[in-house]
Amino acid sequence: MAQFIQEHRLLLLLVFAAVCTFIWLMRFRSRLGMKWYAALCCSVLHVVYGVFCVKAFAVLEGNPVSNGAMSLFGAVFFMPVAYWLGAKIFKRDMRIVFDLFTVPLVFTLACARVNCLFAGCCKGLVIPFIHSHTVRWPVREAELVFYAVLLAFFVIRTFKSKTNGELYPIYLMAYGVFRFVIEFFRESDHILGLFHISHLWAMLALIIGASVYFEIHNKKRKKRS
Repeated sequence: MAQFIQEHRLLLLLVFAAVCTFIWLMRFRSRLGMKWYAALCCSVLHVVYGVFCVKAFAVLEGNPVSNGAMSLFGAVFFMPVAYWLGAKIFKRDMRIVFDLFTVPLVFTLACARVNCLFAGCCKGLVIPFIHSHTVRWPVREAELVFYAVLLAFFVIRTFKSKTNGELYPIYLMAYGVFRFVIEFFRESDHILGLFHISHLWAMLALIIGASVYFEIHNKKRKKRS
């Protein structure tokens, strides 16, 4: 049993993410106008498309397909394409779709980062002033704490119906800032002087998130005036 879990760890984490996504969508299916079977299909496709995004983005970064590398920024940037298409095709409110799917997005990425802990990838740099030279910066653990705090904030706002399409841009801004800082302490093969390629993606996420966020609030301000 333990060997099976070890060998299929990522798959089990993704199945867990899909189950939690289904539970979440069922809880708010009335807001989405979604039947249970549609929620089930969306939950599975959400994970499948997400895996495709992170693997495809890793290839775009120059990683060979054979090494199984994944880049979480692939999901950060490309998952919203599916949300936008889904809202357009099925004529759902774009703001509701993005708000309700941002929570499963963050949760699924947290599950992927848990896998990094067990796989030994995405490690922090060795802390230089510790004599043993084996202790690393806990960048993966810090990211999981970041996800936990963000999820708690998003879930509370969603249950209180205090969202208006801004959860995804808030996530982009928060994650952009977090990753930009944490990348200085992370091991990376894609080094551009002092910076990693992920610094570029983090800045892009921050810029896109801020643009969308302020656009949403400008529209709200114009409606009030």
